[in-house]
Formats: sequence, C-alpha cells, structure tokens
Amino acid sequence: MGKFLQSEWKNLMTLVYLARLDRRVPTDHSMMRRRQGRKIHKLMKKAWTIPFYRERFEACGCTPDDFHSAEDLAKFPVMTRADLRTWMQEELKDYREEEGRLEIFKTSGSSGIPLRFALSHREAACMNANWIRVTMFAGYRPLRGKMLSFLTTHSHVDPEKGDSFIQKLGFFRRKVVPEHLYVGEGMRDLIDLINDYRPDMIAFRKNVLVRLAVYARNHSMTIMKPKAYTPVSEMVDDITRRLLLDTFGEGLFDAYGCNETGSCAVRLPGKDNYYIYSDTHVLNLVDDEGNLTDEGRVIATTLYKFDFPIINYEVGDRATSETIEGIRYLKRIMGRTNDMVKHANGTETSATELMKIPNGITGVSQFRYVQNSLDEISVLLVEDPGDTAHTREDIEAFFTRKVEELYGYPEYRLRFCWMDEIPPDQNGKMRCFICEVK
Repeated sequence: MGKFLQSEWKNLMTLVYLARLDRRVPTDHSMMRRRQGRKIHKLMKKAWTIPFYRERFEACGCTPDDFHSAEDLAKFPVMTRADLRTWMQEELKDYREEEGRLEIFKTSGSSGIPLRFALSHREAACMNANWIRVTMFAGYRPLRGKMLSFLTTHSHVDPEKGDSFIQKLGFFRRKVVPEHLYVGEGMRDLIDLINDYRPDMIAFRKNVLVRLAVYARNHSMTIMKPKAYTPVSEMVDDITRRLLLDTFGEGLFDAYGCNETGSCAVRLPGKDNYYIYSDTHVLNLVDDEGNLTDEGRVIATTLYKFDFPIINYEVGDRATSETIEGIRYLKRIMGRTNDMVKHANGTETSATELMKIPNGITGVSQFRYVQNSLDEISVLLVEDPGDTAHTREDIEAFFTRKVEELYGYPEYRLRFCWMDEIPPDQNGKMRCFICEVK
C-alpha cells in the first residue's frame, strides 16, 4: 500500500474508531468497570500469543483467565522503559522504515532514555482518535474548529507544506509551529500569530504558555482566549494554573500521558480529579513492593493496542488517586520537570531541541545534560551494550556538531562523562536536562 493510500486509510480508521469511543465522560461506574474488565481479558488473550509477553505470563505463573479487572493487572510483571526498549529492538532489528508497514515513533527523551518504538497503522489511528475525543471532552469541535500546536519531536507534519485539501475546505484545520523559534522577543510574533489565526484550541508545552503569559503581561499585550487549551508534556502547578487562567481564560484542561501510551487521563475545566479513559486505558498506582496503593508509581496499560501491546508500563511519574465505585481517578500527578537552557545574553530557551539529539545516533542507552555555567554543559552518557556500531568518539563528535548547529560555535563547551548508569533525582524522577545556573 502506497504512502498516500496508507494515510487515507488511517484517516478513515481514525474516524471509525472515534465513533466507537466515549465522546463524553461516562458516569455509570458499573458499566465502565464491566466494559474495562472485558477489554482487559481480551488484551491478555492477545498478549498470550506474543513471545515477549508469553515469557512474562510464565514468570508470574498466570494465564489470560486470571485477568478480568484493573486490579488483576497487579499480578503481571511491570514493564520498564528498558524492557520496552529491548523488546522493540528485537521486533525492529530487521525492519526498514521505507517498508511503510509500521509507524516508527521516537520519544522526546524527557526521561533521559531515548526510545524507538513501533505502532501499526491501526494503533496509530486509535491513538489519533483517542486524542481527538479528549479535545472534545474539553469542548473543542475538531470538524470545524482550528487548532494551533507545536511541532512534536516525533511529528510527521511538515509546517512548510500548508493546509491539506480537506483543511482548505474548512475541516480539521490545524496550524503547526516549531516552538523553539519563539523565544525572547519572538514571543511577540507568537502572540500576533495567535491573535491573527484565532484558534479554537491551543496545544503548547507549559513553559511556552507561561512565557507567553509573562511576555503579554510585561508588554501590556492581550492574547485571545481560545475555547480550550492544554499544556502538552508538562504538568501544571497551582501558581502556573492561576497565571494561565488569567491570561487564556477558563478553557484549561490537563491531558496526562506519554508517547508510548498516548493520552491516558484528563482533568477538565472546573474539575478536581483526572478522569482515566476507561474504554482505552488502565492506570494503576503501586508502592515500592509492587502492591496497589492510592499513592505511588504510575503503571499504565493500553486497551486499544493489540499489535504492540503496552501492559503494566512504568511511566516514570508518581501520583495520588481515589477509587469511586471501583473506578480509579487521579488526584495529583507529580510529573517530570523540564528546565530551561540559559544563554549568556540573558535569554532562556526550551531544552526540547537538545532532547532530540540522541535520536540521531545509536549506541546511547541513557543521557542527561547538566548546564554548569553560561558557557559549559556536561553531557552524561551511558553506552548501549546491544549496539556498538558507533564508538564513544563518534558519539561525542555527533553531539558536539549538533549542539554547535543548534546554538552556534562556541556558545557552549561540552564536557562528556561516560557512566555505567545515570542515577535518578532525589525525588525519584529522571530529568534529562538540569540547569544549575542561578
């Protein structure tokens, strides 16, 4: 199937799956629990046929008949990012992306561990449909609405190509911008773009929304208030929430998830808890012994992925929750934080572009940047024992060249440090960029 036909087929399947999903948050907890239980059992029956998961069944001494509820998943082994990475390396070792049978995603690296993983076109359509219905939960109408979003690290959208034929007809309109271009005085240009385009929905990272709000305040500028907006990839604290509500209006919603699972939960405007999409996901919280708890590590399972299932995946965050009539709701998420890169001229930029660099070369299993001063960045690296195609010298030269291309020479001097393992922060998080410049 050619790329055009694949794209059209995926668009069609996205609409088909959208029609099957809840487009309003359900309130019948009994129905939600029964439906979720059926989907969990169906997923585990499929996982039983996959060698990677069959080994995990054997390790815990279970069969698919042991899984009929969210609580039952606590019996199954937790899958770490390293586990997923190893499985994907095996699945994709002979795959060539030009074959087009799969969609290959690369994570932004926010955990400090680069990851390349696969979705079938069917799974990608499900993921797209899930995100569309999340925006509908918040009041956005995608058919005739306009969205303004940033260019993600794994996006296949080309911002230079302009609108598609269907967008020119006024349907599913979306403008994509590369966020790293809008720094410093460039924030004025982004505010002008928002006010001219007048999107019904804005999806930017939290730090971009905050910088927009601060710039608008400092320069007495007004930003039009969209029907809905969301801080993608970063959690919102109470102070930031007040700033965003004052600047952008009451349409703020927090969508929680990760690249590997897609969006899993959402806190809608005016709500205190996060609703976990009971028709597509399970989120359990476990303590350090792996027992279910109301405050602990977030463990995610996708109910719509059958070709490359994600079961009991450790996302890397901690959260608190409450269970109402057998259905879990998240109360507070302690997500990862992302520092800003500081420059000698007094400006700050997002570390997003630095996160992309490890995706361009193999041989690195973990990385972290530490900005020590205005002219020095330490690069902590861990070798990938399963891929020795590039030497340490090759990898260091690649990082050096990419940082020089990004920031110009010689803004930053790089100090490389090869380690056996990069330890997490004291709070248990894995940040891939830390700024120690006061």
